[in-house]
Amino acid sequence: MADWANLPADLIRCIHGCLEDLMDQINFRCVCVSWQHAVEGNPHHRMRPLPPWLILPTIGHDGGYTLLPSVDLVSYAERRRRKGIRLPWESTDGGLVLMGSAAGWVVAADQAAELHLLNPITGAHARLPPITTLPAIAAVLQTDGRVTGYLFRISPNLVHETSCKTTRHTLYEKITVCSSSSHSWTTMIVFYHGRLAFARAGDERWSLLQAQNESWACDVTFHRGRFYSLHNDGSVSAWNLTDGASPPARFNVQHPRLSNICGPDSCLVGSGDDLLRVSRWTCRLEGDERVTLRFGVFRLDESGWVAVQSLGERALFVGSNRGISLSTVAFPEFRTDCIYFAEFCVVAICHLKHGLEMPPGASVPNLKDGFIVPDCMYSWPPPIWFAPRAC
Repeated sequence: MADWANLPADLIRCIHGCLEDLMDQINFRCVCVSWQHAVEGNPHHRMRPLPPWLILPTIGHDGGYTLLPSVDLVSYAERRRRKGIRLPWESTDGGLVLMGSAAGWVVAADQAAELHLLNPITGAHARLPPITTLPAIAAVLQTDGRVTGYLFRISPNLVHETSCKTTRHTLYEKITVCSSSSHSWTTMIVFYHGRLAFARAGDERWSLLQAQNESWACDVTFHRGRFYSLHNDGSVSAWNLTDGASPPARFNVQHPRLSNICGPDSCLVGSGDDLLRVSRWTCRLEGDERVTLRFGVFRLDESGWVAVQSLGERALFVGSNRGISLSTVAFPEFRTDCIYFAEFCVVAICHLKHGLEMPPGASVPNLKDGFIVPDCMYSWPPPIWFAPRAC
């Protein structure tokens, strides 16, 4: 009988590089430990572009939705949901909570609220710097060294204590990643009341960034070689963080007087050469139980934010992930001029012009119609869009 576990590593990587289906790539790594180690960061894998998948956390042992390390995957392209998919990493502390995704990475927080980058395709794993290196945050330790919570210094005379679970809910607001490989990446986060920080691979601590006019950051993204942050006064800043030889530089790319007020329901999406701002809101006609979900899209140019009437032959995917722009010509299974949205309590396909009527009490997944509320939608954390990448 053939000893499949002891196949030459080069042959294993060659076979892995020929796989084009997301599930095949994930399952291949889960066959045995030797196959998993052989394909970690496989440089020979030239995966064709794949459309985004929706990752739904599964129920953990404590009743919360955690990564253990299995998840449910929803494919809009294939019109189906696959349950209990085992991802190629093990949790060392009983559960990782999904926080977002970007550049082929899934971002997760462990039981101590520390952040990790994980790649479901290659199995790569990177630990981000300790959160105690962020300003005004200290760990609460037990005698055995175990972290049970954190102290937040709100003011010189006011300190607030939170549990690790509460910290996972409240500390991290948005995160994005720029990555050329599993060993070369830069990440930028929005944390605790709209503050900004970044870290590069190998950093032992977070570096704080100072926004102009003390405005709060709402979202961050990476686009055309720079990180961008969107602020609550409508301004956008571009940051050069990827060149480790030079200090980070900030560029104000919008004149303050031309800015529009932004709220927490606004995000940035890079689409081709354009940087877009996507804002959402709901409205209800008097006497009507139905709520209409609507989105506004604005393109940044020299005069400020300009309203976009149509996305053309593109679709956008927004939520806890970094915004994704996808060509509906290359992927005709997705709807043109639509926004695929995934957030707490709402997963929907919304036409930019017509919006989407959300029926009251909808709770049954429906991949044919525009409105989807999977059975895990009413618990934190929300599902995330994941764009597979063998980085």
